[in-house]
Amino acid sequence: MKMRKAAALGMAVISIISLLAGCSSKSGTGADISAGATEGEKVTITIYQSKIEANEGYQKAIEAYKSVHPEVTINLEAVTGNDFAASLKAKMQSDPPTIFSVGGFQDLKDYKDILEDLSDQPILEHALEGTTDMFTQDGKVLAVPLYMEGYGFVVNRQMFEDAGVEFDSMMTYEGMKAGFDTLKAKIESGEMKEKYPFLEAVMEYPTKELWIAGDHDVNVALTHDFSTAKEAYDADTLPGTGFADYKTMVDFQAGYTTNADNRANLNSVDYTTSLEGGLAIERVAAIKQGNWVAPAVENTDPEVLEKLDMLPYSVPGYSDGKYFVGVSGYWAICNKSSDAQKEAAKEFINWLYSDPEGQKIVVENCKFVPPYDNFGGLQATDPLAQRIMDANNAGNTMNGWVYSGAPNTWGQQAAGVMVQKYLAGEATWEEVTASSIEQWKSMRASQK
Repeated sequence: MKMRKAAALGMAVISIISLLAGCSSKSGTGADISAGATEGEKVTITIYQSKIEANEGYQKAIEAYKSVHPEVTINLEAVTGNDFAASLKAKMQSDPPTIFSVGGFQDLKDYKDILEDLSDQPILEHALEGTTDMFTQDGKVLAVPLYMEGYGFVVNRQMFEDAGVEFDSMMTYEGMKAGFDTLKAKIESGEMKEKYPFLEAVMEYPTKELWIAGDHDVNVALTHDFSTAKEAYDADTLPGTGFADYKTMVDFQAGYTTNADNRANLNSVDYTTSLEGGLAIERVAAIKQGNWVAPAVENTDPEVLEKLDMLPYSVPGYSDGKYFVGVSGYWAICNKSSDAQKEAAKEFINWLYSDPEGQKIVVENCKFVPPYDNFGGLQATDPLAQRIMDANNAGNTMNGWVYSGAPNTWGQQAAGVMVQKYLAGEATWEEVTASSIEQWKSMRASQK
């Protein structure tokens, strides 16, 4: 056993040394760029990123930048988010990129020694409050925020209005409940059948997806105890003072589905069934999701996308009128790249979020909600992103990513799994609460 531990330790040391030796002046194409290259000298950089659906937008940005900076070649590589963490580690060993996606505290822990200090970058003067917190360490900003996402209740606004419910009347929990009750009654009476022949229920709640019942819904509980993901990350124990609100929102969603009387069935409903097979085909009128669902709805039926809007994640007496919003993507620069590569990378990032052409691509082609205050009157191309932009501007937001500071996998494997048991009648809510609190403590201790 001791020999195995020693061997494992040796391999870990080798991996760390290899990683720190990486991000060299080697570009994505293998070209060597000497440090201190003068302006106008050719330089090649590589972007390795996880938002694969934004690839077309990034490519458009690269082409626009190249037209004014012909000396800079930018190679773009993307890996889907589910596989990105493992692929990035492999990439760092073989062909380190200049710019790469990072997303949370584990990335900060894994790569902190090779992250370039970006504190002096001009674009950060426009960063919205709190958007750089996750990647700020010892007063240094080590990654720049790329985009914000927000979630609440994505609804078919037209459908509710056809049922006689005004959208603005549902901005609070009580108003939303009244609106949902009205639509539910009209579905059950058959009044909606002629115009919406596929409509079965007000909501779908796909609790097969642990990130939905876990990460996103448990976030409301965590915001009672922690104001930021960093506070959660530093906490060895979970007070659990917000679990009553967590239960309220789980019960609320389950109660408006076709499985309201047999809630165990919700644990077999997946994301695709709720979205492409639910909201996008007008089988249901609402799902708890974020602005990221717009492309999938547009691909299914562009006309349905135009009918959508988003209600806040309103918890009675707590978050009425508030959307849960946060930064879900950052870019870092490898500090082992050549000076010329690092300079080119910084200039490209600043151009993307400062130049009017770059900003337009960010909003219209990448379909991002920008985490900066210098985008003026640029309008999003879909109603969901626009709703989050408006909420940001109005200050009607709460931190939607506090759960990212929980112990690794806790949101899904602890809280999410217990919610599934609760819905199946295999656990009381008191057991959900106690187990989640206990597992926070044990998982945190084991991950230190």
